[in-house]
Amino acid sequence: MFSKTLQQLRKSKKLTQDELANRLNINRGTYANYERGHRQPDFDTLIKIADYFDVSTDYLLGRDTKNQQTEQVSLFPFDKIGVDQDEYNNLSSYQQEVLDWAINEDALFFKNKSDNVLDMLERLEIAYEVDKVMKKREKR
Repeated sequence: MFSKTLQQLRKSKKLTQDELANRLNINRGTYANYERGHRQPDFDTLIKIADYFDVSTDYLLGRDTKNQQTEQVSLFPFDKIGVDQDEYNNLSSYQQEVLDWAINEDALFFKNKSDNVLDMLERLEIAYEVDKVMKKREKR
C-alpha cells in the first residue's frame, strides 16, 4: 500500500523519482525500492516524506485512506521567504530543488530579508552546486 501511495503522490506533483529523491535528500535507488515495495523507509524518512507531501504518516502507510492534509506546516515555508505557492510552482524543478535545499540545509536565513528570494535564485544555484560538490568529496 505504501509503495502505491508514494508513487501516486509523486506523480501528482509531476516529479521523477530522481527529482523527488533529491528533494528528500535520499539515494535514488533507495527511493525506487520504496516505490517497488522492496524496502520501507525508516521512521525519520517516513516523516520527511509525509511532510513533503503534506499528508499524515497514517495516510502514507494506508492506515487512513482519507487524503486529508495534515495540520502541520508545509516543508517549504513560503511565508518565510516571501514567495507564494504559485510563484514556487512556476519555477523549474531545478529551481524548486535549489530553494528546497536552501531552506532544508539552513543555508540562508530569510527572515527580515529585503531581497526578493527569486532575485537571489542565481546566487542560490551557485551555492547549491558548490554544496553538492562538497558532499560528494566528503563521501570519498
